[in-house]
Amino acid sequence: FRSDVTRTIVFGKPTDRLLKVWDVVKKAQTAALSACRPGAACEDVDAAARKVIEDAGYGPDYNYFAHRLGHGIGMEGHEYPYLVRGNKLKLVPGMTFSNEPGIYIYGEFGVRHEDCMVVTEDGARYLGGMEALAIDRPFADR
Repeated sequence: FRSDVTRTIVFGKPTDRLLKVWDVVKKAQTAALSACRPGAACEDVDAAARKVIEDAGYGPDYNYFAHRLGHGIGMEGHEYPYLVRGNKLKLVPGMTFSNEPGIYIYGEFGVRHEDCMVVTEDGARYLGGMEALAIDRPFADR
């Protein structure tokens, strides 16, 4: 079985702009987790994260969040189904995905939060217990 995780870290003191973007991306990841539930379409989960990013001024469309939200994960590192616009496949309990929104500002920096999640009977939950808490706390305390 496979897993996938990404963290953004800073050597030195992060700028206020970087901290703001880090928070926006974290909120987008949380919105995607909330939207991930049985009966939702794969594209709905992507749209939930993308809305947070666009509402924060990092849009429109794929300007700063230039990739799909996530991919299936299990036997391969990147597998179908994809959490992306146009994928109307309905989620069912037991499906597992990466949840990896990002904002990339050309020539300046990029921020991505990535954790794996599983669809449950009544929503979704993260796998691994390693969620980022802050830019200087990239993994949850265990």
